[in-house]
Amino acid sequence: MGDMLGNALSGLVSYQRALATTSHNIANADTEGYSRQRVDFATRIPQQSGAITIGSGVKVASVSRVYDSFTVDQLRYSQAAFSQADAYYQLTSQVDNTLADSELGLSASLSRFYNSLQDVADNPSSISARQLMLAEAQGLGDRMADISSQMASLDREVNTRIAASVSDINDLSAQIADINLKISQAQGKFGTEPNDLLDQRDQALLQLNELIGTSSVEQKDGTISVFIGNGEALVLGERAVSMRAVANEFDPSRIEIALDVGGSSANITNSVRGGSLGGTLSFRDGVLSDTNNELGRITVAIADSLNSLNRSGVDLNGAQGGNIFSVPDPEVFRSKHNTSGAELSAEITDMSALTGGNTLIRLDGSGWRFYDESSGAELTSVTGSGSLADPFIVDGVSVSLTSPAAVGDQFLLRSTKGAADGLKVVMSDPAGIAAAAATRSTTDLNNIGSGKISETDVVDSSNPNLLDPVDIEFLSANTYQINGAGSFTYTSGSDITINGNKVVISGSPAAGDHFAISPNTNAQGDNRNLLKMAAAEKNKVLNGGSASIQDTVNGLVGDIAVATRSAQINHQSQENLLNQTLSNHQSISGVNLDEEAANLLKFQQAYQAAAQAASVANDMFQALMGAFR
Repeated sequence: MGDMLGNALSGLVSYQRALATTSHNIANADTEGYSRQRVDFATRIPQQSGAITIGSGVKVASVSRVYDSFTVDQLRYSQAAFSQADAYYQLTSQVDNTLADSELGLSASLSRFYNSLQDVADNPSSISARQLMLAEAQGLGDRMADISSQMASLDREVNTRIAASVSDINDLSAQIADINLKISQAQGKFGTEPNDLLDQRDQALLQLNELIGTSSVEQKDGTISVFIGNGEALVLGERAVSMRAVANEFDPSRIEIALDVGGSSANITNSVRGGSLGGTLSFRDGVLSDTNNELGRITVAIADSLNSLNRSGVDLNGAQGGNIFSVPDPEVFRSKHNTSGAELSAEITDMSALTGGNTLIRLDGSGWRFYDESSGAELTSVTGSGSLADPFIVDGVSVSLTSPAAVGDQFLLRSTKGAADGLKVVMSDPAGIAAAAATRSTTDLNNIGSGKISETDVVDSSNPNLLDPVDIEFLSANTYQINGAGSFTYTSGSDITINGNKVVISGSPAAGDHFAISPNTNAQGDNRNLLKMAAAEKNKVLNGGSASIQDTVNGLVGDIAVATRSAQINHQSQENLLNQTLSNHQSISGVNLDEEAANLLKFQQAYQAAAQAASVANDMFQALMGAFR
């Protein structure tokens, strides 16, 4: 009877705990991050009665989580990858929508402007056409500024996201460290795993991976250490390492990430990967930076090419044309750690060599070094000493040092980033549009040969002798002189360049034949220069003369469209992978209410049976006691 009662009581206690665990699972069926728990039963140590071994009942060996570490690791990785893809896609889509808009996009704005140039070419003396051209120029400048403003707004949004993410990461890191402490205390005191605390920590780690990709290592005391980037510690046991949002050393408006290590800060921006923070940084350092720089390069090309062409013609007043646009010079930022007061000035000197990239300039013990900011690769094609007389030439940009620098000084050159926002229309008088060519060519009516001269092509509008009259006289069929001097060999169809003008004489001139270049006076109906300006969009003026403004605009819009589409595909792929991984995890650790209902019934019946056994044992004991009365 004693054995029977003990067995029954052990069953009552054990199944009571099983029922409590089942009800705990049911209560937490919708608790995020909860792993269902399972009661493991074991027989108690049996009693030996002579040669007979008598069972002593049942006990609860453990209450454990239904948990698969491999699936959980997969879930964390998938969460970090999806969050990164999601943030990157959201931000990239905004750039695509801005640039590709059929009415307000970059291509549409440029088309309207260059169409207005063609309208002036069709009617060069029309003041209304000229006014419309200047209005479209202003509209182009406004649109460039608006696109630049939207890029700046995205830059501010990135800063806000970084600051918010850093704050959330610090909170989660502190939470994980606190849970680590509780887990180590519980395991040290009771020797068992605190299941609910482990679930809370796993959920905190999953939330952390939404923000930043992590790796973790479990320690012998039950705590877990969390690492990010290139192995930087974020949580070490019961201690959390703080992250901070700090200003870039060159540009205070650019936020970066630092980790507090040993009383000092280490910049880890370039090593952050995964999570929404990784996606945000990847967007800023890739799509956003490249778009800003390329937009600026396009702006510089538009302004420089049209200004140069307008200076090559004459306006309605008969004067040589001036600039239509102005763009700001490249920006150079000093590092806040510089020890000298040296400054660098920069200007664009070769548009065809302009890459639009940002350059890190550093003075070390061996001299000046130049690095591409994006890739970190050292630039070896830089020429010059940096003086005003012999400036550095960096990808088409002339850079001069205003005063001596100290070893360790650093500067950041942004050659085109601010150009789009700073594009201004400086021409206000529509008569100042130089539709006519600055010079004209003529053939002497008394020539006896078959020689013909082409129209003049102004190749250097800055030449001080551009408008000086030029007389080309043939001394023989194969030689000619210019303004009565020299003797030059004639080849039919070859270029003749003088005073910034280029002409081509073809055919067979005779000795004594004259050809002239002179100022293009009274040329209100001449549209030669405007035709060149209208066609400037297709001139190969970028990438060393291999790409036009139109090519570059199409390339930028196309690249952003491809990047957005690629980001969308990656986003969908990572979302599917996350859902699949989450489903796998839930199939293992999630609470199945049907299963729990079956367990509840099973344990209830077992409990009732154990109670019945205890009642029988009690009846037997009472009957035995009655026999001795």
